[in-house]
Formats: sequence, C-alpha cells, structure tokens
Amino acid sequence: MFKQSIIVIATLGLISVSASAFDTKTCAGCHGVDFEKKAMNVSKIVKDLSKDDIVKALKGYKDGSYGGAMKGVMAGQAKPLSDADIEAIATQVAGGDKKADAKTEAKAEVKAEDNATKVEDNTTKAEDNATKAEPKAEEKKEAK
Repeated sequence: MFKQSIIVIATLGLISVSASAFDTKTCAGCHGVDFEKKAMNVSKIVKDLSKDDIVKALKGYKDGSYGGAMKGVMAGQAKPLSDADIEAIATQVAGGDKKADAKTEAKAEVKAEDNATKVEDNTTKAEDNATKAEPKAEEKKEAK
C-alpha cells in the first residue's frame, strides 16, 4: 500500500511538473508551501539549502546519482526538468534575488542606523566642545 501511494504521488507530481515546468506548487504536498517540511519525514528541509545545493540535488535526482531510499519519488519529479527549469526552481525556492535583496537591505539599514548614531555622537561631542570653548574665549577677551 505504501509503495502504491508513493507511485501515485510521484505520478501526479510528474503530470503536474510536465504541465507547468517550474511551478513549485507541486512540491508543496511533500515539502510544504514554503519548503519548511521534511518530505515524508525523511528529506532535508529544502528552504535551508542554498541554490547550488538545490541544483545539485535536482540534477542528481534526474540522473540517479543523488538521494537515499526515497530517491525514486524525486527521480520521477526531476527527470522531465530541463537545466533551465532546475535553475528556475532553485532560484525560486532559495528565494533568488529577493533573499539577497532583503539581506542587503537589512545590512544597509543597520549601517545607516550605525552611521546616524555616529553622527549624533559626533554632533553631541561638537556641541560639548563648543560649550567648553565659549567660557575660555570669554576669559581671553577679559584678560586683554
């Protein structure tokens, strides 16, 4: 029964993949909508993989060089995929430019906040120095 279920899942997934070359909705049944689940409680959590790792895995499933006991399920999913499809899936799953942009934006925000803090600190120091300098300037005027 378990074997038949896997074959049905793989066949349905294969049909879905064929119909839509890199629509990752097909993957959601096993891996979760955001690729946050271990497929059949066995696989790695895909969202934690890099784009390169995803490409390597999909190409390996496609040519039979990757995967453990359950690789037959993924082989059926990966075989119809072109290299371009695999790249597109890996980019989409790994977040592609969106993740990179979000990290870059977050770093830029932190840097901007740090710079703003430094400017505030420098402004405060300048004001303190100006305040200290005023009495000294008046003392010099009085001394003349």
